[in-house]
Amino acid sequence: MLSLTIQHLIHLTRDQRYALHTGIEIVVAGISIPVWHMDKTTSEPAREVFCKYYLSNGKDDLPIQIRNDGYEVSIPHREGKKLDITDEQWLDLGMNNPEELEKLYQKCISEVSSKNLLDICDGGCQCLAYREHNKLKQENNPLNVVHFMQIVDMGKLVGSL
Repeated sequence: MLSLTIQHLIHLTRDQRYALHTGIEIVVAGISIPVWHMDKTTSEPAREVFCKYYLSNGKDDLPIQIRNDGYEVSIPHREGKKLDITDEQWLDLGMNNPEELEKLYQKCISEVSSKNLLDICDGGCQCLAYREHNKLKQENNPLNVVHFMQIVDMGKLVGSL
């Protein structure tokens, strides 16, 4: 079966991250790296494609849409499950029963939402990374499309220069 894997990399300023979180739609330039797969054959080495990203936070879990000039992305809202123990319980388990603590951590699920884009002091981590799998038809043939989305703070890019 034919598959398409697309790595997306978008850098946002602090103002853009917070605007997106509050529901303001933004349009930014980003990088996509598409790779086609068929059996054991790929289109690698892949090329970086600079394109537009139409980002929204409408609280609806909509799939990523491919447009002529880029992608339309609705930020997903997937609730997480945090570790629900006290500091004392955590310390006790860490000292006396690390296997049980590891089992509790394995039950945790990371939240995937625009809240991740906020600064650490506001409960976020300044980035959002997730995977989305879609099945489409291209000329009546099934097509698997997997998006690897990474939205990070502009400071990461500036700091690398």
